[in-house]
Amino acid sequence: MLSVLLGQKEGYTFYYSLRDGTDVSGGGLKEGELVCDENCTQKELMLRTLINKCMNDGIARVFTRDVWGQDLARFGFEREGDIFVSDAEKLRLPHDCKHG
Repeated sequence: MLSVLLGQKEGYTFYYSLRDGTDVSGGGLKEGELVCDENCTQKELMLRTLINKCMNDGIARVFTRDVWGQDLARFGFEREGDIFVSDAEKLRLPHDCKHG
């Protein structure tokens, strides 16, 4: 069973713990960067959780690195050198639902 719970961790604006069975990992917003533990088993879920929190809290601008195994452009990020950045109004939570 998966769970993602908001908590606190020093140095983070916000931090989530993700439990996947017995595996526990975390991620959050640290100095403007969306980060997750390397051992995270559900990186897309963590990314979506963090983006949703940024959108709800009105975080003006965030950046991240290519560590998620996802096409970050789908989430509103643009590449700037070695990082990906997005302003609040460009962040999005895409879905892959097919209608018809």
